[in-house]
Amino acid sequence: MLVVPDDPAHAVVSVVVSGPTVVPYAGMVDGAPERIFLSGFLLVSTVVVTDPDLGRPPIVLIDVDVSNVTGTGLNTGTTYIASGSQHLTRPFVAFDVVDVTFAVSPDRQGGRLSARSALASVTLNFNVASGALVQAAVGPSVNVADSLAPVAAETVSLGAVESLAVDAPVE
Repeated sequence: MLVVPDDPAHAVVSVVVSGPTVVPYAGMVDGAPERIFLSGFLLVSTVVVTDPDLGRPPIVLIDVDVSNVTGTGLNTGTTYIASGSQHLTRPFVAFDVVDVTFAVSPDRQGGRLSARSALASVTLNFNVASGALVQAAVGPSVNVADSLAPVAAETVSLGAVESLAVDAPVE
């Protein structure tokens, strides 16, 4: 015999939303057919979810949108555009680094057929007590094949630029 209570249990879930945070961005994609200097901004949104009823550790849902990044080919002057966003689910911790891959392609008819992969490292700092995103830093893009090359970083606190160190050699 199945017994069903008159008042079904209700799950309590706590949600803290931060964002979107605008993070200025600049970087370089290396490799053939040419180096591409990228600039613009990323939109980083976070949602912290806790489940006190079941005692599960909190998670953070992260959305990184790169569609406001454009580039210029250093040899040809070709305009490039970045596209896409990544939706990630991560354990909620005070400090986290996520690598975001995205496509960079010439801004012309059929340009997506010549798309190249790029990678940006996004560092997130949270206030663990409140769940708020307090700082976001983005390392410059690199060609995925060259992703082990050292990169400079750009740090942003609550949308205000603290420092910028980007190597943008002119060829």
